[in-house]
Amino acid sequence: MKIRIHQFIVLLLLSTLFISSCKLHSELPTIIAEEIPVPILESSSIQIPVEVNLQPIINFANSKTDKIIRNPDYPNFSSFEGVEGPRASYDVLIGTLTGSMQGNIFNVGTTAAYGIAGDYCSEIVWGKCIHPRIPFSCGTNGEEKRKVKIGFSTKVEITSSYGLKTQTVVSEVTPIDPCKMTFLKIDMTNKIMEAIRPPLNDCAKFIDEQSKGTSFKSIAKDAWKELWTPIEIERYGYLCINPNEISVSQLNGTGQILKFNIGLKANPKFTLTKDSSLKTPALPALKTNAKSNSEFVFNMPIISSYSELTNTLSKNLNEKTFQSEDGKQAILIHQINISGKGNSTILLEMNCDLKMGIKKFKNATLYFTMKPIYDSNTQTLELRNVKLESDKKHILLQAGTELFQKTIAQKIQQFGKTDFKPILESNKKSISAQLHKQLANNAQLNGQVNQLKLLGVYPTENNLIIHTQAIGNLNLKMSDYSF
Repeated sequence: MKIRIHQFIVLLLLSTLFISSCKLHSELPTIIAEEIPVPILESSSIQIPVEVNLQPIINFANSKTDKIIRNPDYPNFSSFEGVEGPRASYDVLIGTLTGSMQGNIFNVGTTAAYGIAGDYCSEIVWGKCIHPRIPFSCGTNGEEKRKVKIGFSTKVEITSSYGLKTQTVVSEVTPIDPCKMTFLKIDMTNKIMEAIRPPLNDCAKFIDEQSKGTSFKSIAKDAWKELWTPIEIERYGYLCINPNEISVSQLNGTGQILKFNIGLKANPKFTLTKDSSLKTPALPALKTNAKSNSEFVFNMPIISSYSELTNTLSKNLNEKTFQSEDGKQAILIHQINISGKGNSTILLEMNCDLKMGIKKFKNATLYFTMKPIYDSNTQTLELRNVKLESDKKHILLQAGTELFQKTIAQKIQQFGKTDFKPILESNKKSISAQLHKQLANNAQLNGQVNQLKLLGVYPTENNLIIHTQAIGNLNLKMSDYSF
């Protein structure tokens, strides 16, 4: 049989096409692999109002304070003004201390009971009493004890080493019931008040000395360790607060409640897997801070590998067949893989079987480029500008515009879309739940995330970084603790 020349040419072309197309690759396009710098998030500011019940401090003071003040020679008389003056013994019974805050001043007071017994010489000659001494008493020998109000005023500061620094003075020694012997024209009240001041001053010094040994460092260490412990957000990943600075505001209290703010500077981040290499650094020195609100602002990157996006698309596309409207072109997707290439571009590599007209291709490799875009209005992440790419496109790939751009690109966009609304709401509730913790020494941490939002999405070569911001409130209450 004779073959005409034009039939021969057609057969030759078909044979060549068959031989050259047994493997079909959309060659990897040249993409400028230059990372666009990811903006550096500002350090997060966290303000934690702290409330400290002062009753444990008052209880401690009551357990350590001497309950009785007496003259040095008790029960013998002590001279107040030499031989010619009165002699007396006295005892002062200190009552239960009570305390309250006014600003950063801690006022401690009590009502004490006192009694005096002594004698008085009416006339002195050559340094000797020439008449029998006249006895007197007040609040002794069966008489009801007299009362005196005693008060201490303590200025309180928290030191950089998480301790207390106090400056205590005797603020009040006010007799309620004076001891005035009118027939002798002697007012012993002021003399006794002056006599008990030195022991009270010693008590003030004792308070300051004891305050030096008071430390909140163990509580601070426990809280610091908790803040450095990754918080598991169920089904999503781990929140790491990563604090690096801690500060305290000026003390301010009312009644038995001391209030101040603990401030934290931190660089939180969210990861899909727990960072086992994370170590808690040493507790830093405490700084001073003028702020006194309860708000925290987490500026936090969520670091996601491309495997998550790959898994999402694979679940919806792998082993699925798609075809053009006329049925002449079809694709069976076996496997996809997404990677970052810098320059705000991510690359999807697809292994598939193709049917292009009468030709079929096994294990073809196609490359698609796309850009992840976050829409702040709808709070969704979308894959846009999905395009089949090749520096040297195969003639059949050029012919498959309808299949690749209308069908496959649309499917990638459809299944690559992520609605962050439920994710953010779930995370907000989960983080809030984790911010309710019972710490050591009966310290209770309470927190609430009021707003969680996305700020931007940044594809890098290795990770998809999502910048987020959480705004909420924290507070720490210390009701019962020991020294």
